[in-house]
Order: sequence, then C-alpha cells, then structure tokens
Amino acid sequence: MINILAVDDEDDIAALYKVFFKKEQKKDLVSLHCVRSGQECIDFLNSKEGENTHIVLCDINMPEMDGFEVLTRIKQTMESVKVFMISAYDNDEYLEKAVSLGSEKYFTKPVNFPLLKETIQEIYPNYHAS
Repeated sequence: MINILAVDDEDDIAALYKVFFKKEQKKDLVSLHCVRSGQECIDFLNSKEGENTHIVLCDINMPEMDGFEVLTRIKQTMESVKVFMISAYDNDEYLEKAVSLGSEKYFTKPVNFPLLKETIQEIYPNYHAS
C-alpha cells in the first residue's frame, strides 16, 4: 500500500483527490490523508500515523507556510518521502525552484490525474492504478 498525504488549503482540491483515489483506496492500493496547511503536513509527518508516508502532494501557494518551505523541511529530515509539487502557476521559475529543493515531480492545476497515476507507478512498480 502506498501512503499519500495531500496538502492543499482548498477543500475542493482535497475532495478531488478523494474521488480520484477512491478505487485505489477500496483495493487497499492507496491510503490517502488530506491536510489544509504546511504546518499540518509537517505535524502529520512527524506523528505515528504519518511516519510511513511515501508521497506528499503539496500545493505551493498556501498561507503561513508555502509549499517550498514544506518541501525544504521534508527533505531535511525525511529523505525517503517523495514530494510532488502542485501549482496553479505553470512557470519555469516555480518548476526550477521545486526541482532545486528536491521535488520529484511538478504538476500544474488542474492536475492531470492519469499522469499522476502513471508517475506513481513509475516510482512504485507494485502500484497498479485503475
């Protein structure tokens, strides 16, 4: 099972992730947890429940702690966690910054969910998306 943490301050985005991964959750291929802020993300990852997280889907534009700060903190202490940055902005500056900070992938909103599933499968070959 792949444990995914989605971080986005917009409730609609969390709802989309839940719909998108519904089949995989029913088949026990994915465990999905959603939080609304960068601090909630860090707190979850440092908790017993979050210690086995494989992938973080992290929005960039969030109040208080942006996605770049979240990415930096994750990579400083949890090197095995893969971070996919998600942004409404399709620009080279954000992409380059995300990659330089250690992001494994950069997606723009609206997220191309088939590509997201394909990317997860490339990293985790035992994951067979529906």
